[in-house]
Amino acid sequence: MTITQALKFATAKLTASYITDSPRLEAEILLAEVINQPREFLLAHAEKRLTKNQNTKYKLQITRRLKGEPIAYLIGRQEFYGLAFKVNKNVLIPRPETELMVEEALPLITRNPARPAGGSQPVTLIDIGTGSGCVIIALAKSIINYESSITNHKFIGIDISKSALGVARQNAKLHGVNKDIKFIKSNLLELILNSKFVIRNCKLIILANLPYLTASQIKNSPAIKREPRLALSGGKNGLELYEKLFKQIKKLRDVNILCEFDPRQSAKIKQLIKRELPQAALQIKKDLAGLNRLAIIELLSNDSGINTGIARLRI
Repeated sequence: MTITQALKFATAKLTASYITDSPRLEAEILLAEVINQPREFLLAHAEKRLTKNQNTKYKLQITRRLKGEPIAYLIGRQEFYGLAFKVNKNVLIPRPETELMVEEALPLITRNPARPAGGSQPVTLIDIGTGSGCVIIALAKSIINYESSITNHKFIGIDISKSALGVARQNAKLHGVNKDIKFIKSNLLELILNSKFVIRNCKLIILANLPYLTASQIKNSPAIKREPRLALSGGKNGLELYEKLFKQIKKLRDVNILCEFDPRQSAKIKQLIKRELPQAALQIKKDLAGLNRLAIIELLSNDSGINTGIARLRI
């Protein structure tokens, strides 16, 4: 088959399956990956014939897509915040709406107040449920590359999945920040809370894109069934992990927590925050679609200036 014939074949198959709203685009993305060329090459070389191996591989990719496998897994990467991240079946595919978390976290860091003795207060960013590492890596690159005046920062990525952490480490190395980020296997903040090293006078920014779907939402969403259930299921009401996290951080001060949630959970997550963190200040941010997407929680400093019980891991 020529490139033109291959694209016509694949577009027809994908269109008939109703599995995608962009059959031609996906046909082009998959073919460009198979022949290891940019999509522009397909237009410029429409009559070029595929090799036997390329033809076989392309048909296999289309078959896998027709069975519901996400295109990001098929090509092994997904773009997030202008960066390409390696993804596979062990990690959730980064979503555009999660970029809001990066955009809202950056000002919290750059507005970091100076200390009376001079210099800015140390900042530790902890990304819970890091998955592919897209959030903490995008933040690390942004801060290191564009905020050179901020030098006393630490980055930590936490996940309960060893396989996900392996992907995150690969992505950190790919983007040149592997020496700047510490990746830790932990169930939320358990390992950090139970360790022995205290970081004093440290401002904490906790980023949490935890699983927040209910079992029925997962069951009724064929597009996400191929992604790891561990990264999707938030228990019966979708907020069980957030409830556990909020209980863990009750005793913290001088901390901002950014939590992504399903817009349909707006009322429930507000109630949960009010119940578990009654002293906290709360903002709700909307995504580009105008839907409630991100909760920004602030717990103010105590008199001691010490975060007791957290950031006690030697990093």
